[in-house]
Amino acid sequence: MKNLYTVLRVLFVGLFVVGAFSRALAQDVVPVEPLGLSFEPVVLEYSLGAAGPPTIEPLIDGRMTFRIQGAGEVRGTFEGSISALISEVTAMPSPPLHPVTIMFTIETEDGTLEGFYAGSLYLAEGSDQASINASGMILSVSGSYADLYLADVYVTSAVQFVDGRSVGESGTMTITAR
Repeated sequence: MKNLYTVLRVLFVGLFVVGAFSRALAQDVVPVEPLGLSFEPVVLEYSLGAAGPPTIEPLIDGRMTFRIQGAGEVRGTFEGSISALISEVTAMPSPPLHPVTIMFTIETEDGTLEGFYAGSLYLAEGSDQASINASGMILSVSGSYADLYLADVYVTSAVQFVDGRSVGESGTMTITAR
């Protein structure tokens, strides 16, 4: 019985100490002021280049998966870097019009935005440039970009091809707060 009281006292003191430090940490947080980006669309010009080799996996049903990482810069309403994971599932060989999804992260000196856009990629036969028209959403933000949480994303871009391989994407990303 005496051991039970000792264990309960140690547990009570431990919980009290953890609670006291947790309250102190919560009170020491410095609030971040959002940048006030909810009033006008955020327009960014971006360019991406391959940040590694693509992963291509043929599927037994005649389709293939294609994934590649990209990295580059954004300029416009704010400036920073962009990284992306581009993903496609399409028939082999790829038809001129097929779906594409891009998950992206934008990092600036003020913080981070993460989101996606999905739409269609169109590559006319014999062309060295494909167009992407897509829409998506911002899914995660740091405090400075709080006004853009769950904002809509619209993208128009061009993908450059050399010898049948994509070498980069550049375009305009418009982010509109709800």
